[in-house]
Amino acid sequence: MEIQSLPHQHHGGQLQAEEQHGTTVTDSPTGDSQTLFPLQAALGYHISQTLFVGHSNLVVEGVTDFWILSTVNAHFVANGTPALPDELTITPAGGAGKISYMAALLASQELKVLVLLDDDRAGREVYKDLVSSKLVRDTAIMFVTEGFSNPKPTEADIEDLIDPAVYGSLVNRTYRTELAGKKLALNPRIPRIVKRYEEAFRALGIEFHKTRPAREFMARMASDPASVLPASSSARFEAVLKTARQRYERIVAADRPAFA
Repeated sequence: MEIQSLPHQHHGGQLQAEEQHGTTVTDSPTGDSQTLFPLQAALGYHISQTLFVGHSNLVVEGVTDFWILSTVNAHFVANGTPALPDELTITPAGGAGKISYMAALLASQELKVLVLLDDDRAGREVYKDLVSSKLVRDTAIMFVTEGFSNPKPTEADIEDLIDPAVYGSLVNRTYRTELAGKKLALNPRIPRIVKRYEEAFRALGIEFHKTRPAREFMARMASDPASVLPASSSARFEAVLKTARQRYERIVAADRPAFA
């Protein structure tokens, strides 16, 4: 797709259309539905083909976040455990760096937006960008650490809501061929479980892909959920979904645009 516009300068970032100055590019994806139109036009086809987008969206960072959270949410729905509202669609952005653009695109279409971030340096930077750019109000942004009781971990990903022993079994099962005859040495000082495994695998000369244990988690949730979702882990997921539900209810009650 080609976008034609008046002469413009390129600074890296988001396209903004202006009548007097043509199309400019900024690092901050702010604006309304008109200023965001070129970006929507360029990315709209890709989004429509690859993402589940609804009238109300809980934006998460990546596809494994989507897999894990949607699988647990479906399990809760089936068991009568409080879960996400039916109309709230879990929408993966494709990485922390793309959340601001996804939020801008969704909000510009007057869709309701709630954001769930990993609690790490990248997630906190995204939080600052969203709030400072007035893309999403701070009350519509939450971190994964909402699932933990005090003391909360200093950092956490969606995978940290899973019991560490369970996650270890998922890794061992999905990497049994590569790990045959080898011993993983996990560094307990690394707060996030995925990062611990990435470092341990790197030390063995093996590349770790978190998609493998995530797929195994989904499969086990379908066949034997009790084996991968003990009470402690279930409580953490329940807390995250409860917070998301409460934040979403506030968004619905306020009934105002995401853009300030």
